Amino acid sequence: METKRIIISILICMSMTAFGQKLPPTIKDAFGRTVILHGLNTAGGAKHSKDNQPWITENDVAKENTEFGFNTVRYLIFWGAIEPKKGEYDENYLAEVKKRVEWYTDRGMYVILDIHQDVYGYGVGGNGAPAWACTQTKIQNLISDKRAWWMQNLEPKVIKSYVTFFKYDKRKDLQQHYILAWKKVAEMFQDNPYVIGYDLMNEPHGGNLANTLCGKFEKKQLSAFYRRLIRGVRSVDSTRYIFIEPRSFGVNFGMKSYLPRIKDAMPDGENKLIYAPHLYLIFVDVGGNYNKKYQRKLEQWFSHRIKEAKLHKAPMLIGEFGLSPGKKDFDKYLQDIFTRANQQKASWTYWSSDPGGWGPLKGDKSPSPILHELVSVYPKATAGQLKNFTYDSKTQTFLMTYICDTTIAAPTEIAIPKSLYPNGYVRSVAGLSGWNEETDATTGALKIYADEHGQEVTVFIRPKE
Repeated sequence: METKRIIISILICMSMTAFGQKLPPTIKDAFGRTVILHGLNTAGGAKHSKDNQPWITENDVAKENTEFGFNTVRYLIFWGAIEPKKGEYDENYLAEVKKRVEWYTDRGMYVILDIHQDVYGYGVGGNGAPAWACTQTKIQNLISDKRAWWMQNLEPKVIKSYVTFFKYDKRKDLQQHYILAWKKVAEMFQDNPYVIGYDLMNEPHGGNLANTLCGKFEKKQLSAFYRRLIRGVRSVDSTRYIFIEPRSFGVNFGMKSYLPRIKDAMPDGENKLIYAPHLYLIFVDVGGNYNKKYQRKLEQWFSHRIKEAKLHKAPMLIGEFGLSPGKKDFDKYLQDIFTRANQQKASWTYWSSDPGGWGPLKGDKSPSPILHELVSVYPKATAGQLKNFTYDSKTQTFLMTYICDTTIAAPTEIAIPKSLYPNGYVRSVAGLSGWNEETDATTGALKIYADEHGQEVTVFIRPKE
């Protein structure tokens, strides 16, 4: 009776959510399956490490895939490491990136390559842009280290560097070299089918706050930059997805973006863009606990992002979000994010994989309370139209419905992390009279092969009693 009650309540919730709503665009794999991406950013520590590489080992990657069930990573790389001297590429750095990327792709995990920057670049105390691409000033640090780190973007030397980079008419060379760096990366990875795409610039910022907040930066400079950069990437690679981000300042907190519709530059006119905003409500850094005020702000964040994704005609990936497990109701905050993300078929990559702090692992690599909320059952690849899915972390119950498509030559795959059901699980499949299943020996994923085309299928999973 308890199982039946859970199924009925979840179905009611799903039907209320889906009623009257047009299904959003989704990410597709090489087989045409609908893909949901769950994973981590790897890694914040690479920003200032000696070789700009993350802390991970190949065993850590295996654990992410099998025990935690993640199927993707947002992998940080840096313009300053790619092109430390103007016009000269560091082939050793790129070779080390390739080696680590293949730790993921050899396991069938997807990699999103992110050319990362915070506070513009290395020459002004941040990370990302090489020192030669930074505009130095005599003004020293004015912002106390005790403030939120992102307030360093108010430093005059940082503002000047951002403004100079985005003034294309005055300094074409900066953007041209950035585009060439991306082309270098795309040439290296264009033949790897599990490198799913390129995140063009982490948290773009215009420098000038007035231009940023009134919309001029996104409407004029950022949109023009994306058009140039997309054309450059597409001249090398017309297969991967391209991830675009709105401005960071304000949008991360929940304000609306002014970025006009960005169009792809695919030869056949296809749109392979993914909208990849970041989610950091003010309370995460400097506010109090997760209360009704911030619940409303989270709703506002999603309301804006859903409209913007529709404008760009793109699926959505929440590229970064996170918080300290010391925050009161941190679990409720993450659960609310995942509920809304699942309703939109949105993917996500949590910030970040680094042990300690906000990470899913403590400093000794034992599980942090964050990990329990991140690990879930989810439909990582659906052979057909994914209508809806839910996962309840308290009861560890999963329910999905989809319309099966037998013309797709690959099964529906449901991620079932090995760490989630130590005593096993029970599954039920309804809507099909003919189907087969198997369990992936490495990841534990459930694979469903349907024999009937066009049927609505319901899959329910719960812990074994």
